Amino acid sequence: MKFISSNIFYRFAVLGFFLAATTAGASAQAVIRSASGPTPASIQAAVDQFRADLGPNNGVGGSFVSGRREINWDGVPEGASAPNFLRPDFFNFNSPRGAMFTSTAGPFLQGTIAQPTEVSSSVASGVPLRFGDINPTYTNEFKAFSEPRLFTTSPKSNVLEISFFIPGTNIPATVNGFGAVFTDVDQMVTRMQFYDQNDRLLLEPGNNVDPFDKGLSFQGISFHDGTRISRVVIFLGNAPLSAENTDGVNGVDVVAMDDFIYGEPRAREHHAADFDGDGTADLSVFRPSSGTWFVLNSGSNTVSIAQFGLDGDIPIDADFDGDKRNDLAVFRPSTGTWFLLNSGNGIVSTINFGLAGDKPVVGDYDKDGKSDIAVWRPSTGDYFILNSSTGQPSQAHWGLNGDIPILGSGN
Repeated sequence: MKFISSNIFYRFAVLGFFLAATTAGASAQAVIRSASGPTPASIQAAVDQFRADLGPNNGVGGSFVSGRREINWDGVPEGASAPNFLRPDFFNFNSPRGAMFTSTAGPFLQGTIAQPTEVSSSVASGVPLRFGDINPTYTNEFKAFSEPRLFTTSPKSNVLEISFFIPGTNIPATVNGFGAVFTDVDQMVTRMQFYDQNDRLLLEPGNNVDPFDKGLSFQGISFHDGTRISRVVIFLGNAPLSAENTDGVNGVDVVAMDDFIYGEPRAREHHAADFDGDGTADLSVFRPSSGTWFVLNSGSNTVSIAQFGLDGDIPIDADFDGDKRNDLAVFRPSTGTWFLLNSGNGIVSTINFGLAGDKPVVGDYDKDGKSDIAVWRPSTGDYFILNSSTGQPSQAHWGLNGDIPILGSGN
């Protein structure tokens, strides 16, 4: 919806590639960016390309229709960094960017346990850098992509789980992409898993994170077909950072992380009158005299204005394309015609469904996450529904002449 308003010693794979993944019978197209090498410059191009895939950086706070968020850990205060643990919700409430982190036993292991995570120290703190407080060898083992801080899991686990929320709220959210910088990946065991909002495994990238001993690796995945990620699970090496686990000894591969880059969180479920996808109803009006919509976006406190409809049309509160944002839509009662402007792709649809005098009663009648075009006929008390999941109409009798349908009762 558009409103007015050459080092031969390192591996380098900045070129993205598409990976088809099957989830619940649907094909999801993923774009993967990856690179590895001895210095930050080795992976910079891949990181920047992934950033471009997601859009502009929205910084801290607010909620936006598109773009990305980033975490480089460097602004974490001393009291929340090593040797102290990081609160799981620090980057959702203290520094609102809509992400929460928990170190767990992993999704496929018995007895999943929630454990804290840790951000490494700064020079000013006097604490050994790059998790030298955990194991003195780590200071020289790990490199930072963006100095000085790094991020790791609990000493009891090497599995990190990331979930998303509308920044500063408890509203569950999804993102269209996630990427991370890894440091000192020695073996082909570090990997990421991506889950959709129904907790179904979307995919694991076709290969694990590319290793580079004492260097840096990057992997980022994004979807551009409407597929959304609600949860990311990362398996770091084959052991957690601890005093007992020294990298390269007895086959141990410990891995830390630097920058996280991910798509703007959008509400997992559609909420009434939510045009910007932040899970909150937006103040909005339809001016019949000019067919103009005025929306005050709650997430960014910006105003959107669009002309769509004519005098006499009935504005509709619905999400027809399933992107969890309201679409501009009107029902013309004089002709029984629907006009829809999908927020996901900007395509306008015109559909004849209903007769003069019918009442629009839009709702998700077939449980597919999309609003269905529907009318209630006062003269007969019949519902007529165009199911979005099948494209087929259905009819049900419920009510008598003179009754008022609950859905659309304000029309």
